[in-house]
Amino acid sequence: MSLLKKLTLHSMVTLLLLANMIPTTIVIAETKTEEETTVVETTVEVDESPLEDEDFKLIEDVYNSILDNYIEDVNKEALLQGALDGMVRSLGDPYSEYLDSDESAQFDETIEGSFTGIGVQIMTQNGLVTIISPIADTPADKAGLRANDIILEADGVSLTDMNSNEVVKHIRGEIGTKVNLKIQRGSSTFEVEVERAEIPLISVESKLDENEPTIGYVQITQFASTTADEIEEAVSQLRKDGAKRFIFDLRNNPGGLLDQAIIISNMFLKDGDIIVQMQEQDKEPIAYAANDKAYGKFQIDEPYVVLINEGSASASEILSAAISENTDNPLVGMTTFGKGTAQNITNQSDFGELKLTVAKWLTPSGMWIHKTGITPTVEVENEPLANSISLNSKEEVKEGDASDYTKTAILILKSLGYEINSDYLFDESVTQAVKAFQEKNNLEADGIITGDTANLLNNEAREYLNNHDVQYDKALETLLQVTE
Repeated sequence: MSLLKKLTLHSMVTLLLLANMIPTTIVIAETKTEEETTVVETTVEVDESPLEDEDFKLIEDVYNSILDNYIEDVNKEALLQGALDGMVRSLGDPYSEYLDSDESAQFDETIEGSFTGIGVQIMTQNGLVTIISPIADTPADKAGLRANDIILEADGVSLTDMNSNEVVKHIRGEIGTKVNLKIQRGSSTFEVEVERAEIPLISVESKLDENEPTIGYVQITQFASTTADEIEEAVSQLRKDGAKRFIFDLRNNPGGLLDQAIIISNMFLKDGDIIVQMQEQDKEPIAYAANDKAYGKFQIDEPYVVLINEGSASASEILSAAISENTDNPLVGMTTFGKGTAQNITNQSDFGELKLTVAKWLTPSGMWIHKTGITPTVEVENEPLANSISLNSKEEVKEGDASDYTKTAILILKSLGYEINSDYLFDESVTQAVKAFQEKNNLEADGIITGDTANLLNNEAREYLNNHDVQYDKALETLLQVTE
């Protein structure tokens, strides 16, 4: 009982600002600058009231009763872990969860450089597994999974009412193996097969724009422990290559570590500008202000725009809000996801880890964007094809069909220049277009989309989207206008 009477939590200042990741999620890390590492020790005193003692006595009585009277053998550790998991589940918070020792090990893999999975961030709420965003260029992204898709099943097993770690166990697997997911998107339901792969934790990609070589493009896919260093390296190299302006892409970035969000925001702000406010239960918000001495002297002074979308969450939203409320640099894209809480990780000895929501974060002006998101300065939807599902090579799509698969097929074929008279129904014009596509690619020209035909059409869709990014084009246009 002594552990229950007085708990000392050695918790690090940095909080987790990332939703659950399949197969796991990024772990908390220490706040480190060139000058300091800050660790906070918090002592929590527990009220020793008779009522509380009775509560714990009740738990103990139920525990002992199960051990003594249940008809079959009982695994004591599993029973205790089930109780811990149940306590956290009772909060009804999709971002708080108890991780047993095996799940903790999976959890820690994500900071080791890579992990095996499909590359998608999720949250579990009201019994449903909802996608926050796929990681760019991962199997999930290539399979056409999108923010707000609901994963109903994995290989025929219902995921309803599972916690995120149980979901992980059904979606993980060996590299090269495949998992069949049943997805709900809006009112439509479909299945998609996704091949598992190694997902590298490289959080920054960069290049010069092909047509505007003075514009550097920096894609930030998550806020991992090395992201600030990666951004500094990428921007420095782009400057050497001739970049005078920048596009920073936060689309489908689910967030990550608070210390990285603060350090990176500091790169864009002046000393004294408020980056974010953190508010714990029943306490006044604590403001974090830009400070070169504390967070680094690297600055981005060139003109820039920031790309955001509905898959930009948490730490991405901290950076977006800091830029939006402190500078005149525009946000381009769609309203962000809306995750305004922060989680802390504490080790529970041999019983795993507890990931618990301990604070809400507010924008510099004090707004809480939870479940509402951040509205872009310039709103622009992406290509319709970017929000469509991928074709399933195991399904047959043929004349007379009308489904999300036919809609996708029609969008792809139209993007390739085929003349089609329908937007949804697989009619004769679609059949003729499919036959022409099959003949061009030396396939049997039967007008049915399945197997190799489906795979080739998916490849064409990815190639088209790689070359037709209307949100990026608008960001480029906006940047050129503000710097003329």
